[in-house]
Amino acid sequence: MKRFLTFALLMGVSIGWWAGPASAGGFFSPNSTVTIEITADKTTLPANIFNVGPSIGGTYTNTVTVITKKNGKLYAAPNIAITISSGLPSGALYYLDGKAEHQKCPTGATCPPTVPADIAFRSLTFENTTGVVTAHYHSESTPGTVVLTATVQDPVTQQVASANVTIQVVGGTGTINSGTPGVVKFVMDRSPVYIQNNPIGTTGDITQNTSKLFQIFVQDDFGQPIKTGAGHTLRVEMLSNRPNGGEWLSATDSKGNAQEGASVFADLVGGVATLAFHSGALPGTVLISATADRRDNNVDNGIQMAITSYAMVAIGTGQIASLNFTGPLADAVFVRQNNLVLITGSLCGSQTCDTVWNGVYNRVVSVVAADPFGNPPPAGTPITFRLIDGPLDMLQNRYPDQGHGQFAITGYTGDPKEGDVEFLAPNRVAKRIAADTLNPFVVPNGVSYAIADPLCLLMLQDPESVLAKESRLEYHVGSRVITGRAGNKLFVNAPFNQVSQNVGANVWYTVGCPPYKGNVANFGTGEVTVSTDANGVASTTMNYPASQVGRRFMVAAEAAGGKVGAVLSHWYLGTPDGSILALIKPVELVSQVQPTVGDATWPPVVKVTHNMDAGGTLELPITLQLLDGGVQSGGKLVRTPVPGVPINVDVVINDPSEASAIAAEEAMAKAQVAFDVFVAANPGVCDLIVQSADNPTPVERNPTKCATQKALASTLDTAKTTAVQARAVANLHTPTASVVPTPLASGANGYVQAVLKVSDLPTDGSVDFYFSTVGPEVRSETLQITVQPTKAAATP
Repeated sequence: MKRFLTFALLMGVSIGWWAGPASAGGFFSPNSTVTIEITADKTTLPANIFNVGPSIGGTYTNTVTVITKKNGKLYAAPNIAITISSGLPSGALYYLDGKAEHQKCPTGATCPPTVPADIAFRSLTFENTTGVVTAHYHSESTPGTVVLTATVQDPVTQQVASANVTIQVVGGTGTINSGTPGVVKFVMDRSPVYIQNNPIGTTGDITQNTSKLFQIFVQDDFGQPIKTGAGHTLRVEMLSNRPNGGEWLSATDSKGNAQEGASVFADLVGGVATLAFHSGALPGTVLISATADRRDNNVDNGIQMAITSYAMVAIGTGQIASLNFTGPLADAVFVRQNNLVLITGSLCGSQTCDTVWNGVYNRVVSVVAADPFGNPPPAGTPITFRLIDGPLDMLQNRYPDQGHGQFAITGYTGDPKEGDVEFLAPNRVAKRIAADTLNPFVVPNGVSYAIADPLCLLMLQDPESVLAKESRLEYHVGSRVITGRAGNKLFVNAPFNQVSQNVGANVWYTVGCPPYKGNVANFGTGEVTVSTDANGVASTTMNYPASQVGRRFMVAAEAAGGKVGAVLSHWYLGTPDGSILALIKPVELVSQVQPTVGDATWPPVVKVTHNMDAGGTLELPITLQLLDGGVQSGGKLVRTPVPGVPINVDVVINDPSEASAIAAEEAMAKAQVAFDVFVAANPGVCDLIVQSADNPTPVERNPTKCATQKALASTLDTAKTTAVQARAVANLHTPTASVVPTPLASGANGYVQAVLKVSDLPTDGSVDFYFSTVGPEVRSETLQITVQPTKAAATP
């Protein structure tokens, strides 16, 4: 009996092994009684080059059916999986069952009303099946062979049965890869290379690459890699309109042969050729072409149908020819990101404070460096930044009560000695004001004693006038360290640029001397010399106290030992967003203002009202204060005064009587025109005539039109009377309004002192004064002060 049972069991296993359908490629374990088969209604799909979405029955979508059986009968498998086992780039699997878990809302859309999109999967899992499941495969733009594998686990033996179906995603006439070139593409970074034998050379961390690796992809019409044919696949060459300074190409073909020269042959490895470009002795631009032959994929035997692509390589000198500042910009100030000092266990008023602002503003200052051809210098090229913000003139445009200030030691007639370290600052021939000699930074000969200090800086801001034969304009821009003085001649640390001709004393110069209120420092290093990035940009951080907002400064950037430079002249910025014009005096107006200067939610317009006697004269002194957007400190908003900013004032006189008189006069003019036009078009309509001897009583020539004329005349008379009366009332008052001084600007501590003048205001009139800042770098909200006559008390 035991032998019989063993034999029967073996026979059952054998029958289970051979029960699978051969056409579906099914497979299962010899001990399994569960089988699986997978079929597709379309095993060939076109490449989906336009990225059409999946749809049941669509051109690019098929239906895949999986059936599981046990002992030859349909088996309700707990789990069935379908997986893309190869050919993943050619498409994806979809449920297309409309269930929310198999869909997602497109990025940036709102569903509804947008219809959710079906999700693409590499593997699908079906649970609690009936033994039959359907899925869908949807092709993408890449042709290829795709294998889908269906799997199910036998619950008795725990063995996994599987079956495969193959799908071809094809293009054109049904071939997966045509084998003929259709596309040639360069893959090359945009960074320049630099000339060989550069006099500056490679120093320190600066690498001046004289060669560049690049690749060329050759693909068929459907984006598939081309295989190397009987000959070389590519001919790569430099076009003749290059610098011709000895630049060359190099490559290695599939046989290991080195290729070098202006034109080389290249072969593919995995559809890609790798080459190198080498610079020569001259800068400029090189155009490289790569050509494949579509006819036979062989460029050795003549090119019958060229497929060509081009790439451009810039050859730079590696020498900086120009520096240009990118600012200043209002948003360069680190809004709410200034340095904060942690305070532990301390109190800010009655509240414990977490952080307290240390009163320092920071902003980024950047320059863009370029060689004579507009290429960036090698990354790591050093740029030196220097800053001056004093001494400022104490007699003209005085900071902070008169403006941003101007430098005391400055002129427009400096004369650098080309190729030498001498700078001539000519004598001053006229005093600015009678008290000129009271300025400790200026002596009668026009050169300050302070410029003899070795630590003072000479800033050259304007280029000399240059003859047309000169190759560039900016010869003397940047900074030098002053090492000494002899009379009105300065000596500096580095020679000025040598040019072919000295064009005279016409350089704008400024001298700055320590101690300075602000500084510049590299990010994280504390050094003043910073390095350019791959784009030729060098940046530094400028730090300055909040107490110096609005103060004039100059920052110089220089390279190549001072041979190239740039100067930025501006004033220290506060935080622009949320700036306000706060009303400080008089008290009776301030009491009407609800927000406080530390309120971050300051309203768009602050409105206050002042009363005066009708027909009288008013001179109302007011004090405003311009404050920046502020920084959070100790749980509150701390604002900084901003001096030197122009204040815009709009004055609007509201005179209802004058407006009524003008309206009445306009109505009278319209009535007069209507009457004149009618009379001109209908002459004599009101003339009295005798119609017959039997009826001697005179009558109007045209009674109907005469009635119209009389109505127009009556309207005109009424309009004249109304206009005369309105004008008489309006002439009782001639209101005027103004603000002094003009122009208006914030001074020391951001204060603005002004006087509002109003006269002869009618009882029903008023004047609106609107105050706001001018310019993009300080954007304050508007303050509205309304002056109106005192309202009479109501009679009980």
